Amino acid sequence: MSNPLLKQICELDVFTLLVFKSIFDNGHANSAAKALNVSAPKISRCLNALRLTFNDELFYRRQQGLKPTPLAESLYVAICQFTDSVYYLEQSALQIQNAANHVERPLHIAASNGLLSFLAPQLSTPEAISELGQVRLHKWQENSPELIHAGELDFGITIEQTDTKELSVSRLGCISNVYVVASKQHPLWESQLEISLEQICRYAFLCLELKGFNSRIDPLELFCQRQGLLLPSIERVIDREEWYAHLLTMQSVAFCSSIDMHTAKHMPGLKLAPLPVSEQQRLHDTLMPPQYFLIEKPRSHRRYSQNQCELVVSSLLTALTAQAPQAASPHAAQ
Repeated sequence: MSNPLLKQICELDVFTLLVFKSIFDNGHANSAAKALNVSAPKISRCLNALRLTFNDELFYRRQQGLKPTPLAESLYVAICQFTDSVYYLEQSALQIQNAANHVERPLHIAASNGLLSFLAPQLSTPEAISELGQVRLHKWQENSPELIHAGELDFGITIEQTDTKELSVSRLGCISNVYVVASKQHPLWESQLEISLEQICRYAFLCLELKGFNSRIDPLELFCQRQGLLLPSIERVIDREEWYAHLLTMQSVAFCSSIDMHTAKHMPGLKLAPLPVSEQQRLHDTLMPPQYFLIEKPRSHRRYSQNQCELVVSSLLTALTAQAPQAASPHAAQ
């Protein structure tokens, strides 16, 4: 082997050699992209680098897929031995790291606005602690996908979809019920009739802004536009403490989900009532309710078990699918 060729081979990264092995085994670039959980263009770039290094086509197209050239066939065994060695190296390191992390490092989870105060009580029970150990909850940020990919976060639960190809995205579900929230002294509660969207639209409305859902237009705002109704006012906040203060001092009306309800019902001075199912359907006809997604690294790179992940999301799934109690009148739900 000549020195220039050896230098070029040394400049190839391990992932590029994994691409070679995957294409050889699968016979298709798209299958290799799926197996390695990366985009098709990245597979093409790696294949081009391999062809340039070895000055050979390596794989040529046939109806059955990509077929290896004689040189590719001769390289296969050596490349497999190298990638297997890298795999064993990774497993050896992970065994030591996981043993240490199990004792010392908490599970790091990022969650969308509103989920932290809901998840914290669920994950602090003796049963949860015995299974999970310490859990460090983080607010979901723009760079959270990158932190998950880098291993600084274990996984995330968010209403913001991520388009990164290096992470796994699983849909958990959407909000199944909505609550009306206002000060206990608000005139909305004086009516003996079941709450309707038209009634709510008579008062100043407060929107808790959630990126990826109502940051451009709120479902009630869109409903009013389509029905030709005029809201007295609509204001937006991004902080739950400001949301709470506004409801009390500005006598506004707001919506909260079955997730937010667990926190809002303990806020002094507020009253909650479930929005009737028929009105929820009218509201959701204008804009779909928030959908929650689980964002994870590929299974082979996770340091937590499937049971641990399921324990974290199970309480959220229960809240998403729970049916709100239907009150006979607004006075029935405090």
